[in-house]
Formats: sequence, structure tokens, C-alpha cells
Amino acid sequence: MAEAALHFARLNQSNGTHKRDIAPFLAILDDLARQVRSELAGLTLQPDLTIDGGPGTLPVDDKEAEPTIEQVVQALQTVIADRNGYQGDAENYDAMANADLMEVIERKRGLPVALGMLYIHAARQCGIAVTGIDFPGHFLLRVQVNGKRKMIDPFHGAITLGPAELRELLKSFSGLDAELSPQHYKPSSDVDILLRLQNNIKVRALRAGEIDLATRVVEHSLLIAPEHEGLWHQLGALYARLDQDHMALGAFEQFVKRCNDPLHRARIEAVIEELRDRLCQNDSDKEPSVQTAKPDQDQDQDTDHTPRSSNDPIPLFPDK
Repeated sequence: MAEAALHFARLNQSNGTHKRDIAPFLAILDDLARQVRSELAGLTLQPDLTIDGGPGTLPVDDKEAEPTIEQVVQALQTVIADRNGYQGDAENYDAMANADLMEVIERKRGLPVALGMLYIHAARQCGIAVTGIDFPGHFLLRVQVNGKRKMIDPFHGAITLGPAELRELLKSFSGLDAELSPQHYKPSSDVDILLRLQNNIKVRALRAGEIDLATRVVEHSLLIAPEHEGLWHQLGALYARLDQDHMALGAFEQFVKRCNDPLHRARIEAVIEELRDRLCQNDSDKEPSVQTAKPDQDQDQDTDHTPRSSNDPIPLFPDK
């Protein structure tokens, strides 16, 4: 997932020829994982501790010597937050760089979801089960070891959050009447986490008036979520703001194919018809005047001069 986020950071950059190589950033992430493994080996007195690269418990021969949940959390805190200095950027929270994983790795500052990717990558490389949690207003992580779980906050140095802290956090975002419920611990898939990071960049781009960047971000998001109807709707609206009616038409048509809400679908279908009419009008304005057909021409040919071919959706990601 972290590698995918680095590819997104590269793609989201300007369309210029210079693109940053992700290899150095992957090397840093893998080094964090090696440090976590070494830290756990010291805490558990298991110098031969190895990783299997997959989720689950740490592979040690002596089950009684397996790291406890407290030791795992301590290792993550020590390596990523304390030793390497990765923390949340509270002072410049809305900065674009806080949602760009390349920038986050270089600056050692970022948003909860971006920092969370560092912890997820390191933990999973060490065989530690970790899950992103879509907590209201604040991305969290859930670490699980031998059936025991702890919630940690990647934005604040991976501090652990118990029920009291989680309740306080919930009320700060959802109001004093809010109470914890199972829905607040909804796990996030890797795709959901990547889309959340991309959405943070899109929102910041829109605030800065960078419509081109916001459009690229949504285009790239569709690479991993092509059936996400909301992304197609956003893309159509962004193309329309850029006066790219032909592209907007294609995106809205993709949205209509996937939308199950009849009212929303009807509204966008009306927009589609308006776009088609506008495109037809623009094409007719560019065409030379049509001469009257001669009497000896075939009278059964199609008399509809609407340029249907120009209304076909343009492929969003062409093969070339």
C-alpha cells in the first residue's frame, strides 16, 4: 500500500517530464521495518527474530517468548516516532505536503492517514497484524497481537487510546452528545486508505484553486477504484469546470451506469443532455453550411446530422 501511495505521489506531480524516483523512499520504509524488527528482537530477547513478510503473529519458536501487544506498540513508537521523528503536522495541517507520502517521508511530518501508512508498512513487514480504522474525523490504527488489540494514533507518536480517550476524541469531532458505538471502529481496506489520502490532496488542491491537480488526483484514484461512482461524478464536475465538455460527458455517463439512486441519476442525465446539446451546437458552428441535397441523391439516407461519434465518451486512461 505504501508503494502504491508513492506511485500516486509521483503521478500527482506536474505533467512535466521530470518525475521523482520512488526507490529511495521505498528503501527508507523498508529500513523502518528492519529497525522495528531489531527493536522487537531486543525487547523479546530473541536475536534470531525473523520476518515472513505477511500478516499474523511474529514467527518465533517459543510461543511464550512472542512479543506482547505492549512490546509491539512500544517498538513502533520507539522506531518511527521517537528515533526517526515522524509526527503529525499540527501547525501546518492543511499543507499539501502533509498528504504527499514522498513529502511526508522527507519532512517527517504529515496527516494521520499518511503517517499511518508508515506504521502499517513497517508492522506488516514484521508480520504484525495492523488495521486502519476509519474513526470519525481522525484516522487511527488497530494493532493486534495474540488476540489482544490496542488503538494507536499515528499523528501523535502512536500513543495508545483507551475507551476514555476515544470517547473524548469522538466528542471533539461529532459533538458532546456523541457516544462510542461499533460503527466508529470500522476497518478501512487498503484501497479505502489510499483513496482517503488522495481525497486529502484533492481537497487541498481545490482550496488552492488548482483545478488541474484536483482533476489528476481523481483520475489517478479511479485506477484503483474504477467502479466508484462518486469519483466519476467528481471527475465530471471537474472537467466541466475546466470547460472540457467532451470529457465531462464521458465521466458523467460512467457515473450514470453505476448510480443506483434514481433521483441523482435523473439529475445527471439532464446534465448529460445539456452537454450533448452544447457539443452538438459547438460542432455545428464549426462546420461549413450544409448544401441542399440534389434531387438524384438517395432520399433514404439518415437525415439526423447530429455528430453522434463526437458524443462517445473519451477513454479516461487511453492505452498509449
